[in-house]
Amino acid sequence: MFRLFPTPATTSRSAESSQPRRVATPRCDIQETAEAVIVSADMPGVAQDGVEVRIHGDVLSLSGRSAVGEPERLTPLWREYLPRDYERTFRLGQDIDPEQVNAAMKDGVLRLELKKRTSAQPRRIAVTAG
Repeated sequence: MFRLFPTPATTSRSAESSQPRRVATPRCDIQETAEAVIVSADMPGVAQDGVEVRIHGDVLSLSGRSAVGEPERLTPLWREYLPRDYERTFRLGQDIDPEQVNAAMKDGVLRLELKKRTSAQPRRIAVTAG
């Protein structure tokens, strides 16, 4: 149902500025129910207003801008976590209805529910005697 476009972790230049920014591919879990496909993407440090989900044709694009800054009046002595931006792209299968997508961000995890077209959902056929 899904085909992934590989998006390697890289450093690129943002369109708004000539400063390099760290871009990473968020780790994703994809699960399926009879009615929908669920995508969970880890984007630590990204707030709800920093997430962008787009569908263009059969391509689903996820991006997130990290909002982590330096704490006031603190000088970092050791840093293992670096704020970064996230980008990931998927190609949607024909069974997904691009008009029926729900997205929610909680605790650094973006959760998408991509509803399947009614024609792709299993249905039960009643069997009668006779």
